[in-house]
Amino acid sequence: MKPTLMLFVGTRGVRLADMCNPLDADVVIATSEDILAARADTLDESVRASHIIRAPHRDDLLRHCLDYPGRVDGALSFSDEMLDVTARYAAARGLPGQPVATIDAFRDKYEQRRKLAAAGLPVPPYVEITAPDQGPDALAAVEPPAILKPTRGSGSALAYVIEDAGQLAPRLREAFAAAPRTGGAVAGDTAFILEGLLVGQRWHDVDGFAPYVSVESAAVDGRYAHLAVTDRFPLAPPVLETGMMLPSGLDDGRQKQVVDVADAALRALDFRHGLAHVELMLTADGPMVIEVNARSGGALPYLFPLAAGLDLVALAGRLALGDLPSVPPAFERYAVFVAPQHPVGVQVTGVSGLDGVAALPGVRAVIPLSTGPVRTDDFRHTMIAAILGTAPTPGHAAALWRDVMAAVRTEYTP
Repeated sequence: MKPTLMLFVGTRGVRLADMCNPLDADVVIATSEDILAARADTLDESVRASHIIRAPHRDDLLRHCLDYPGRVDGALSFSDEMLDVTARYAAARGLPGQPVATIDAFRDKYEQRRKLAAAGLPVPPYVEITAPDQGPDALAAVEPPAILKPTRGSGSALAYVIEDAGQLAPRLREAFAAAPRTGGAVAGDTAFILEGLLVGQRWHDVDGFAPYVSVESAAVDGRYAHLAVTDRFPLAPPVLETGMMLPSGLDDGRQKQVVDVADAALRALDFRHGLAHVELMLTADGPMVIEVNARSGGALPYLFPLAAGLDLVALAGRLALGDLPSVPPAFERYAVFVAPQHPVGVQVTGVSGLDGVAALPGVRAVIPLSTGPVRTDDFRHTMIAAILGTAPTPGHAAALWRDVMAAVRTEYTP
């Protein structure tokens, strides 16, 4: 008999079929009408679920799930906004899961900084901002250059580099006003955090990579398996990610430095169950934590199969049942994700060049996302396309990123 998994679906993240179908279990999808209305995809016949719980609103979802009469052996989610309800459901049913009391530190960047600092990890100066008029007090605590971002947000939405003090007040007015309009990327009632800008240093031997990385980890009952380090390509303004490469091209010694800091950060936040994604800046003083997420990062469920034949979604299902992998992934090639971005706040009238991208050596898939006509206000619709590929070396991967970025051409209304 197959196990049954309760899959909590939020507004963003992996496509519904891609997060449901690889699970080696009978899947009960748990979501709500308002969440489904905000998603870019739909619950159609391509999604192989044994049952669907559709609460009228996300605030009612836990109650509807607890009323479900069938057997459930594990619970999981790939969405930040579903971490709390997933943990509460698992706790109520006596299932493996992340302790409810720890969830705030993974959802709130200010709380996370407090806990990391209390555990002795190096963190930049930081301050919480709960209203648009608190700029002067914030600048008294954190001097520019700094970065402003939502305490409860993902995908770099409403994140701005503050180069001088005069930029903060207008950015705060803009950010607080835009928070409810980001399509689920930011909590509508979020506060903001201003923190000193972490300055990266080149650690890679190959040109073309940004000075920050992430560590991908799995856990069951506080036991960890660190799966890989992932490299990043350069950011687009203001701080939009343009892609990643798995596994990292850093040498073994530097990867160990990165993993050791990520491990310490996870333990400081009492990460105990599921997948984790820890982002770190590579600085002159060593790796410093950017943020810790109790979920898989962005495109990684699509990259692990390309690089190592590992289905990360299926692995998440096994973790939900309490099964921690004992053998690390065996990487056979480098998997590449490229995400060309529109500027924020423009009217897109057209995109060309994606057919040429599809013909580039190593490209496996081109998924158009925002090709116009559309506006990119409030950090929405900025990603032009998602491009997946493979490369034999980090140098080839960086060249593929450059070729894709050069091939995509955009048109905007003046």
